[in-house]
Amino acid sequence: MNQFDRFEELKKRGVQLNKHQDVCNWNPNYFPKYIKNNYQIISAKDKSYYVYNNGIWEIQDDGRLLKELRDIFQEPKFGIWTPSIEKDYMVGMERELYYDGELNSNKNLINLVNGMFDTESFELKPHDYRYYSTIRIPIEYIIDAVCPRFKKFLKQVFDEDEERIMVAQEWAGYILTTATNAQKALILLGEGENGKGVFVDTLSQLIGEDNISNIPLNELSRPFSRVRLYNKTANISGENEMNGKSFNTQYFKAIVGEDTISAEEKNKPVFSFKSTAKLIMTMNNLPNTRDTSYGYFRRLSILAFNANFSGKKRDNQLREKLKEELPGIFLWAMEGLKRLRQNDYKFSQCKSMDEMVKGYQIEQKPMVQFFEDCIVPIEDTSYREDNKIVYNSFKSWAVANGIEKHYAQMSLQKFWREFEAVAKKKGYKFSSSRSNTFRYHTGIKVVGEYRAMTGINLNNKFIFSIDDELNNP
Repeated sequence: MNQFDRFEELKKRGVQLNKHQDVCNWNPNYFPKYIKNNYQIISAKDKSYYVYNNGIWEIQDDGRLLKELRDIFQEPKFGIWTPSIEKDYMVGMERELYYDGELNSNKNLINLVNGMFDTESFELKPHDYRYYSTIRIPIEYIIDAVCPRFKKFLKQVFDEDEERIMVAQEWAGYILTTATNAQKALILLGEGENGKGVFVDTLSQLIGEDNISNIPLNELSRPFSRVRLYNKTANISGENEMNGKSFNTQYFKAIVGEDTISAEEKNKPVFSFKSTAKLIMTMNNLPNTRDTSYGYFRRLSILAFNANFSGKKRDNQLREKLKEELPGIFLWAMEGLKRLRQNDYKFSQCKSMDEMVKGYQIEQKPMVQFFEDCIVPIEDTSYREDNKIVYNSFKSWAVANGIEKHYAQMSLQKFWREFEAVAKKKGYKFSSSRSNTFRYHTGIKVVGEYRAMTGINLNNKFIFSIDDELNNP
């Protein structure tokens, strides 16, 4: 580089030298503009820098970025860089390179190794920096790819239940996108050797390690944990370590419900975003929670893995075989996504899943569900519902719904306290009273198949030594 060219290059960087070739004047506005004009780099809302490289905007390590900028700055003349100059031009970079749009905002495109897959037309488009895509699925689009071994595996783990397979297919497509319209989280439930681990591993390989976070549910309340959700398509966590602790659903519902959440990275300011990560939890048992709201339960998809492969001949190469089918699994997942979208982001009807959610709901809030199934308000104040009938109807209902073991030891005082709290919350105009030894409620009535007869003992499951105690609210 001759003297004139060097002078021009320094000028573009905002640097002027004196006759001794030392920096005599420095304008920090020029170098950021030089970088913007010559390199594809942006500063995003999370205060991170991204560089476009071969079809994807890649987040930059701070240390590496500073080194590369220093090298570019010193290209015309080594030794002109100083820490104070760096501080000046980095302030300018943050402003000059700022991109105020949303990354990954095109919900219809999925970035693949060999192009952008259009989920509406099922066509492959060329990569383009203007998509501002930071999420790439590590799969190559192969138009005629198939996955026969994977489909056979699904039939085995789901006992040939086509409804569960359809839901699994829709979820596989959904988690490859940045869309969150379904407002659902997925629980993969089951103990033992049931294929759940292979299914999760295959999904993880399909999504790509770089696009997955692994934040446990109990860490969602921490800003430094939530930041890991940013620009991910899935958060996969194993939740068997909850050890009976009650699950706080505040941030769970906010993330799944498309609310704006705040997050913070070390040494960077707090920022806000809407998470694109779908929450996927693998569990042996469903978590206890104090949240018995409809808003919590309606956000759950529960896929049960109840096959049992223990003692059977195991294919130790299955994971590798399924890995070879990933291009075919991708196309299979896209068919599921297409069906999900056609159904306005409502997952296909699945009896098993509905029963799992209903059972979980009953287990977590039995009294509310008991009211919905068995109790109606009545205006006739002359009608007196025997307390024995109410209590034994609850026991009969609990047995039928498989939760009697949790309530066999419930005291009568606690039962009536919960019963009247729910009745009050529902706005029922009720009262409790007695006539001699007959204790009763007005304003409510037990209806339906679980209505018990006075004083019934349910196959000796619930026996009380003092009959009158049943009437004591």
